[in-house]
Amino acid sequence: MKSYFDVDNGVEYINLQPYLDIAYKDCQYYLANSELNNISNTDKKNLNIHFILTQIFFICKQSKHKKCFYYQQQTDRDSEYKLVKLIFNSLPSCFIVDNQSFEDFVKKDRQYHAYVPVDTSKISWKRFKRFLKNQNLTALEKNFTKNNNVKLSLIH
Repeated sequence: MKSYFDVDNGVEYINLQPYLDIAYKDCQYYLANSELNNISNTDKKNLNIHFILTQIFFICKQSKHKKCFYYQQQTDRDSEYKLVKLIFNSLPSCFIVDNQSFEDFVKKDRQYHAYVPVDTSKISWKRFKRFLKNQNLTALEKNFTKNNNVKLSLIH
């Protein structure tokens, strides 16, 4: 299950794991095709962030519904979790981390994570844009500023 739409609150819960798997495969494919075997860890991190954000933007372009992202934390994916956490610390989106599967979360615990609308007058995208610039992801910044669905979906 990739997503669940909560009709009562008008929020779409998104399972990040399938999209992170796609981002990882795309990144590995890009590295192999570009023959970038000896890139620095910083460049590799920025490349991974690029592919993760590309997937997040893809999710957001699908609909104008507000999104709440769910991440199932696993011990063997600590580096992935650090990247995802870094990204969502700069976004005003709701980000839920738990050890259970997305299906179990939707069936059992979703109602315990109350929907609290964000006061849109207090939202500033400067932090996120600064994050993109610091990671040398200016192309994604242009993609982000062009599409209103992305902005609307990320405001929880």
